[in-house]
Amino acid sequence: MKKRVMAVAVMLAFALTALAGTALANEAKEFKKFHSIVDYSFVAKYAKMPKPKGVMIVDSRPYKPKYVEGYIPTAVSIPTSQFDKMVDKLPANKGDLLIFYCGGFKCPLSHKAAFKAEALGYTNVKVYAAGFPDFKKKAPYYSIGLESLSAMLANGDNFVSIDARPYKKYLGGAIPGALGIPERDFAAKRGMLPVDKANVTLVYYCGGYKCALSHKSAVKARYLGYKKVVVAEAGYPGWKEMFGGGSAMEVKAGAAEGAVDTDWFLKTIKENPSAILLIDVRDPAEYAAGHFPSAINMPVDAVEKKAKEIPTDKPIVFSCASGARAGEAYYLYMDQVPDAKNVFYLEATNDFGEDNSYEVHPNK
Repeated sequence: MKKRVMAVAVMLAFALTALAGTALANEAKEFKKFHSIVDYSFVAKYAKMPKPKGVMIVDSRPYKPKYVEGYIPTAVSIPTSQFDKMVDKLPANKGDLLIFYCGGFKCPLSHKAAFKAEALGYTNVKVYAAGFPDFKKKAPYYSIGLESLSAMLANGDNFVSIDARPYKKYLGGAIPGALGIPERDFAAKRGMLPVDKANVTLVYYCGGYKCALSHKSAVKARYLGYKKVVVAEAGYPGWKEMFGGGSAMEVKAGAAEGAVDTDWFLKTIKENPSAILLIDVRDPAEYAAGHFPSAINMPVDAVEKKAKEIPTDKPIVFSCASGARAGEAYYLYMDQVPDAKNVFYLEATNDFGEDNSYEVHPNK
């Protein structure tokens, strides 16, 4: 009996020793943590627009897929794997505040980058160890890359993109399918926003990285109760640079005066939607319930007043639900701009789904 007890004790001792060795090995494998850690409340003071001076927030994760899928507002992408090649992105003033973050407490990338920055002589370096997962959970909104917005468009995701710039800028060119709701008119035009506040993602954008309008609108949307709100910080200038803003092309006319050929129209909005300026002249509520993905909204009542503000660098096509208001918009526009070329309307009956799917039936 004693021998058996001793055998069990020896086996237990070996087991405990093995466990201790494993724990020590795991501890040894843990990365070296940076000495100055900050939390969400600290970061939130600087993750806003206008961007505070003397501060840079750095995303240490890979640019794709992590950064473009979502990042802290105003953050610059400097993947730790590319840090030595991208030090020119860091501020010239070594006393500026640098806040590094990555994918959470188990992610070593921000810590590694912080040590590298400190070695370069930066004296005010912090690490947001909880990282983007923590920020996403606590912040009213976060930012995304245009690559993600493009994928959302291509996949037909449940979202609405919103141009927060002045309406004249919106008419001069916009991301396909975007609503024009200027930040200064947010309260007056909030009825254009989708009814579903829980499941539809609102994607705000404006005039690029230095533009605060999309950020302000995103905060207002959250106050209204929208749960999924993001900002595409690169805005329309970034979209034009990345995907192009479209160029003028020859339009095939339909049988009726001013009408566009329906087959040509359908082919164009599918293959090259940015080549035309498609203006949906229905009321905002109708537009919000479903529209051609690349169409912007200008109710027919506003066409006469705003006719001379509409850009003419690409063909203009007016659309509606049945062709009636589109035809009216065409003639109202031509009365105001009689010398205009390449202006058309869609003589068709159109049915739209909430996901911006559509069926077009040419009027006989």
